[in-house]
Order: sequence, then structure tokens, then C-alpha cells
Amino acid sequence: MRKSLVILVMFAALNLWGAVGFVVNSGSETLSRIDFETGVVEEVFCVLGQYPNRVGLTSEFAYIVNSGDNSIQKIDIITGDTITDIYIENSSNPYDIIIDEDHAYVTGGMINKVYKLDLETDSIESSISVGGNPAGMAILNGKLYVGNTDYGTGYSNCSVSVIDLLSFSVEATIPTEVNPQFLAAINGNIHVSCGGDWSTIFGKICIIDPASNTVTNTLDIGGVTSSLAIMPSNTVYVADGFGFSLYAYDAETFEIVYDNSNPFTPGGTMVTSNNENLFVLGGEYGQNFTVKVFDINENLLNEYTVGQYATDIKIVPEVVSVHDDQLPIHDYNLTNYPNPFNPSTTISFSSTIELTENAEISIYNLKGQKVKTFPIFPSTNSRIHQIIWNGTDENNQPVSSGIYFFNLIVNGNSVASKKCMLLK
Repeated sequence: MRKSLVILVMFAALNLWGAVGFVVNSGSETLSRIDFETGVVEEVFCVLGQYPNRVGLTSEFAYIVNSGDNSIQKIDIITGDTITDIYIENSSNPYDIIIDEDHAYVTGGMINKVYKLDLETDSIESSISVGGNPAGMAILNGKLYVGNTDYGTGYSNCSVSVIDLLSFSVEATIPTEVNPQFLAAINGNIHVSCGGDWSTIFGKICIIDPASNTVTNTLDIGGVTSSLAIMPSNTVYVADGFGFSLYAYDAETFEIVYDNSNPFTPGGTMVTSNNENLFVLGGEYGQNFTVKVFDINENLLNEYTVGQYATDIKIVPEVVSVHDDQLPIHDYNLTNYPNPFNPSTTISFSSTIELTENAEISIYNLKGQKVKTFPIFPSTNSRIHQIIWNGTDENNQPVSSGIYFFNLIVNGNSVASKKCMLLK
């Protein structure tokens, strides 16, 4: 098990500059690397296996799903060297991968299983049967949600399997619309992109309430809905399986912003995001694909050429530095609401043990400059602590719109940090 560490946050810019992305080129069977700060694209950063499909990233490694080889290719994201190949199972045709701390989960698209991988030993720890032809996944509150497309029987029994990660057992099966291929955990719900049958049944988004394990909202987007990405504006962008369009809806109200009758163009087949940019992957079969980068206002910032028939794009998780002593820390559940906010937000944390030391919450801007500090004093009455930040600095002067960090410091150590956005 990974050791608990005291984390010292590196206040890196959360925008296009500094981000690094990886693109799986299924047609070229290569992995491309894009440094968005320098603009350098390494079209062939690494040669992949047969029919590469999806990628999962940590701050050190890329895990490529090679569907034709029934394996996961582990690659060093600094050198491009292949570390090992993790074999899944004969005829499993692995489709997607999702990483959660020391484990990864892989769907076996042709064998109707989900595999649990130990990333410390690079081996399969266990597997479990789910519905027909499982594809994309999402993780929320210790549960793994798996989209069962059931395309092998003509999409006759489409559903989402809910797996308890502690016991690694299926605890519920939720019927969905046709072809639940992509999933995302957004604002405490599971959003399921159901692409339809590519012909007469059109794409819809199902919103699953994890408390009741039921679909509570269905959004008629149209087209062939693909992957999802949320922006700080609370807008969820949805790619188009044909690559012609881009759709969107509000993550809070579920109001549709762009649908098939009024799409955002140009579109793409896959989308992803960080805290400030939207990355859209698209192109025509037989040609090199492109990555288009948009800001929060949907302005096109840049465009990059990658390999042929690209099937996935991911951004490398933020890197944090680690205190050498590797002291244990507690889970403080640091959060804020609303986010984005205007004019104020409530920042709260709850310690798993009684807070016996003075603490503080410090606000920083993107340059790492301290904006404001709130002292937190020990209390024997409650382990839940809250402060309200009204978007001002130490002199009570309003700060500008943008991304800010709020950092929890206990006994001189930084123990948790989150990001928030002030929109005016």
C-alpha cells in the first residue's frame, strides 16, 4: 500500500501553459506527447502494441490499453521507454482503463469482465463479471461504475454496473439508454454518455443518482455522443462519435447548451479538460488527427497535429513535491462551495482526529503569492471547521477573477490544498 505523505503543494499555473498531454494514435500505433508550454509535439513518443485504444496516466507512467494484444503497456512518461506489458486474458479485448491510487481497473470488452490491477506489482489482482461488452468507467465514493454497451446483442440490455471497490463485488445494475460507452463523475452524480446505435437511435446523457442507483435525468443531445469533460464554468462538453460536432450542457441545471441541432463546431471525437482549458481531439480517418485547445470562453488558443486515427487524449495529473520524512497525515476533506463562485465561497474541512494545533487556511493566486490568511483555532466542540472567503485580499480589497488555491496548514505543515475559481 502506498505510504501516506505530507504534501507540499507546488503552485503551478492551472492553464494551458505547463500542461502536458498524451494522445493514443490507434491508426499509427504510436503515442504522441504534447508539451503545451513549448508547443513541441513528439508525434512518435513511443511505439504501441496492436490496436491501442485508451490511456490512463499517473504523474510517472502512461498505461496504454492495447486491445489487439489483450494487454496494458506501461510507459515511462519522461523517457518513453516501455517498462512492462501487463497481460489481461485471452480474447478479453480490453477497452478502457481508469486509475485510482495504487490500482487500475480495465474493462474486458469481449469477455464481459472488469479486471483489478495492482500497480505496485503490475499484475492482475482479481476480476469480476459485469454486463455485456463493458466499455467506459467512472469512480465515485468508493464505487466503480461500468457502462455495459451490450453491442454484441444489438444493444438489447444496456446498463451500468455498480461495483463496491472494497469488496470488489457488483451491488447494483442500472438500466440506461442505448450504448453507455463513456462515464464521468461530476458534481456528485454519474453522467453516462449513451451514444445510440450510430444509425436510427441518437445520443443521450443519463444522470445517475448514486444514492438511489437510478437514472434521474435524461438529456436528448442527439448525434452520437462520446466522451465528456467538465470546465470550471460548470459546462459539460460532449464529443461526437463522428467528429463533426461538440455538444454541451449545464452540470447543475442540466440545461442543454449545444445539441445536434445547434452544435459547437468544429467538433471532435474525444474531449478532456484541466482546470482552465478544453482539449478537443478529432480528424478524418486515414489522416493525422489534431488537438484543438480552447479557453473557458470557447476561444481557440492553438492546434496541434498528432498521429493517425487518434482514439484518446489525457492530460498528465499535476505533480506535487513530497516531504522527505514521509510522515503520516490525516484526511481533512478540504473543500469549498460554491465553485466557481461570486461573490463568496465557504471553505470547510473536517479532521478525522481532534484538532489540537493552531491551523490556518491560506489563499494563493496562480503566481504563488499569498492573498489572504484565515487562522483556525482548536475546538473541542466540533471537528468541522469553516471560513467564508469573499474574494478580497488582506486589505479587504477585491481580487480579480481567476483560479486560486486554498491551502490548509496544520502545525506548520501543508496537509491539503484545493483549487477554486472566482468568476465576476
